[in-house]
Amino acid sequence: MSESGRPSIGPPPSALSGFPSELLVKAQSVARSHKVAQSPWWFSAAPKAEPGGGRFDLSHPSGTCYVADTIEVATRERLRETILTARLVSPGFADSFAVSTFAAPRQYLCANIEADDAADFGVTRELAALAPKYYSISRTWANAFAEASFEGIRYGARFTPGQANSWALFGKRGYGEPPMPSDIKQVSGRDACKLIGVAVDSHPRLGSLVVLDT
Repeated sequence: MSESGRPSIGPPPSALSGFPSELLVKAQSVARSHKVAQSPWWFSAAPKAEPGGGRFDLSHPSGTCYVADTIEVATRERLRETILTARLVSPGFADSFAVSTFAAPRQYLCANIEADDAADFGVTRELAALAPKYYSISRTWANAFAEASFEGIRYGARFTPGQANSWALFGKRGYGEPPMPSDIKQVSGRDACKLIGVAVDSHPRLGSLVVLDT
């Protein structure tokens, strides 16, 4: 990030031939955090006006489905800043989401932005950690990867350090394209919170309250 606080990463190059890749293989287990009333297999398109939407949302009529390697990673992305502060959420918030696990319905060739060679194309760690007000930058990269025939992005989730642990999969906006995932299993929001050491309490201390968007 520059001294002004603005991201230093620039737009993608005109050619992405040779960009490092990683395969999400068919039947590999992935996890998706989502609202209880929604399907985990949902591809969101970039909104017409900011703010809103996801980091790597493609432009309409395409969309992006965000999945993680584990339930824990998916849950941390749902809870965001609360895992760094109060480590506590309300029952209402915990009951508003679930984490589903399922097998990838097909193979996806993804641009690996965590690979060392990605730096040769101008990628920095900022790309997977930009604040929402700068999502136009990461979405520009996502659309460039899609135009270069990549089917998604392999990246490291913002709230789980270490190696790459998440996938942004490209498809048609909405419920994507068939085949749909099979054998979907769900973990409740309360159980998911317990897995990462976040308490669910209806009477938290005032100083521990954290406001979360739902």
